[in-house]
Amino acid sequence: MSARLRRSVELLRDLDRASGWVLLVDGVEQSYVDVEDPTHLEFEYMQHMAIVIDAVLPSPDRLRALHLGGGAMAMPRWVAATRPGSRQVVVESAADVLSAVAPLGAVDGATVVVADAADQLATTRSGTIDLLIWDLYDGPLAMTSTLTLDGVSHMRRVLSPRGLLLLNVSDMVPFDVVRPVLAALGVAFDDVLLLAEPTTLRGRRSGNCVLAASRAVLPALKVARRAASAPVRGRVLAGETLRRFVAEAVPATDDEPLPPPDEASGRAFL
Repeated sequence: MSARLRRSVELLRDLDRASGWVLLVDGVEQSYVDVEDPTHLEFEYMQHMAIVIDAVLPSPDRLRALHLGGGAMAMPRWVAATRPGSRQVVVESAADVLSAVAPLGAVDGATVVVADAADQLATTRSGTIDLLIWDLYDGPLAMTSTLTLDGVSHMRRVLSPRGLLLLNVSDMVPFDVVRPVLAALGVAFDDVLLLAEPTTLRGRRSGNCVLAASRAVLPALKVARRAASAPVRGRVLAGETLRRFVAEAVPATDDEPLPPPDEASGRAFL
């Protein structure tokens, strides 16, 4: 029996929020959703993603969205609630996760596809996606195989001219994964920014980094202002500040991939 089949996947009710549910994979919080208020985003990185989306793709514009990684469908539910009529595809390779979250019900306008993320990208038509969210984790470990230069180039290919790519990449100093991914985004896209909690960027703890990329200029100042006053404050790196952060990092390739999540800097992603 494979490790995937042996793992524990649970959907638990939030005792502090009557309509809140937590998805746990091997005891690690994987996703959180409020079925009565899908605009409530419990995880800080999702709140940061919402800030970027609102700045780049203002509501109530309908979106064509592709989610690589579904979990409990928190972000698809948020998109459906804030931009009614949006058409979304959610790619989730883990059948046990989909089975666990099935009692939460379907998401309006969303089609769930059981597939590999890379395969789905390869079959998505060019220029058809307004919002692409990468959030691929197996329990606490990031599934980084699609974060090569070739992988992010495919992500650019499927985006519309106004399209926005968002990636959730957990890391910490010296950012052995985030910096090469940013380097790849810098090659493939016209504009890139990073949004994370200041404590993560200062290296005090591991944390989630939201990476944003677009074929158009990103409103970095608008994002920075909103993030600075958010319930969980975020700091934006863009332009020359981001280039200094990336420094000499180079994009990962199929021949020289990113380090495995449990080996990067000697720790797991949490």
